[in-house]
Amino acid sequence: MLATTFLRSADKSTPWGRIRLEDLTPALSYAGLTWLLHALALAGSNTWGFRDYAQWWPVPLAIGCLAIFLRRLNVPVFAALIAVSGIALLLLGSTGGFFLLFEAVFTLVLLGGPRLSRIAEHGALVLTGLLVVLMYFVTGSAAISVTIGLVVAVTLLMPAEWAGNVRKARDLAASEAQTAAAVAEAAAARAKVQAAEHDMALASERTLMAREVHDVLSARLAAIALQSGASLNAPHDAVLNARAMAEIRVQSVKGIEELNTMIRMLHRGTPLAPAGTLADVPALIETFTGTGLRVRYSNELADAGAGLASALQTALYRAVNESLINFSKHAPHGELELDLAVSDRSVRFTAANPLGGGTGNDPLAQPSTGTGTGLRSMHARSSELGGIFTAEASDDRFTLNMLLPLAER
Repeated sequence: MLATTFLRSADKSTPWGRIRLEDLTPALSYAGLTWLLHALALAGSNTWGFRDYAQWWPVPLAIGCLAIFLRRLNVPVFAALIAVSGIALLLLGSTGGFFLLFEAVFTLVLLGGPRLSRIAEHGALVLTGLLVVLMYFVTGSAAISVTIGLVVAVTLLMPAEWAGNVRKARDLAASEAQTAAAVAEAAAARAKVQAAEHDMALASERTLMAREVHDVLSARLAAIALQSGASLNAPHDAVLNARAMAEIRVQSVKGIEELNTMIRMLHRGTPLAPAGTLADVPALIETFTGTGLRVRYSNELADAGAGLASALQTALYRAVNESLINFSKHAPHGELELDLAVSDRSVRFTAANPLGGGTGNDPLAQPSTGTGTGLRSMHARSSELGGIFTAEASDDRFTLNMLLPLAER
């Protein structure tokens, strides 16, 4: 009980921690079998000249069995001690020595290092053959030589082959365990990568939806705010009020339709259709100028840009839209200049207006009355199309430029 407690509490990193209780089973088994053979007078009588010491057989047996129990502390040393104890038992006339010789070979092949294991396994085969040949030359009897060969094969060759197979099976199991662990780690790594990619995709989708919601609804809400503001500033102008209410209704209905389109897109997973073309820009500008804002629009593109790709027209339409919104928020008393032209196989869009309160020196920073989402959205759309976007405030003017590669339908 004390030995069991000691072994269980021993640190595996210490020499004593390498001892295994499983080695106690063969040690006690060999001791019991040898004692039984002696008790039944089956242990043998040939004492090789050591008849006077035959009664001392328990001593080498105890030493050999103890060496079996402690063999993991130092395999070569304790295997040699087991073999010496077995030879001593045989010299004292005890057949129990064969058990210890069997276990000595088994220990070397199973528990020794790779090189020692190979030497012991091959050495058992060579030694068996040499003993058979030697016995034939000494005795001249084939029957005796074969008998000795069988005994030696069972004592030396069989444990070597047995331990070799056990060792190979153990190494194979360890290799398969390592392979399984590597596969599990690779699967876990793939799962982490996939989770990260999924999170990135979700973040990208959220950013895209935020940009779409902003671009689609901001113009409608800005137009409604401007029309209602104009109506409130002239409460007795019936014509202006009627026109403002009509425009408010138009913008509200269009905004609801666009919002429903986006909601259906979210449910079905279908991409949004391009919203707005260059042909819609004059009507968009009129919505703002109808409230008193001053906007100068110049379009020098061929056919007013009708032949450009849909994605390019949508990006330019959204840029005009955002420029009008920012102008109505930050510099409504100035004049907004919008220009579209071709420059070196690219479409250049420029928007410029006098600085108003709240714009600040960093145009990409968050304004005091906005979130800065519009400018970031324009920058993102430019990057997606392989273009360049700049926005700067200097000389009391705010100017933004978009240079997009020319792409036709």
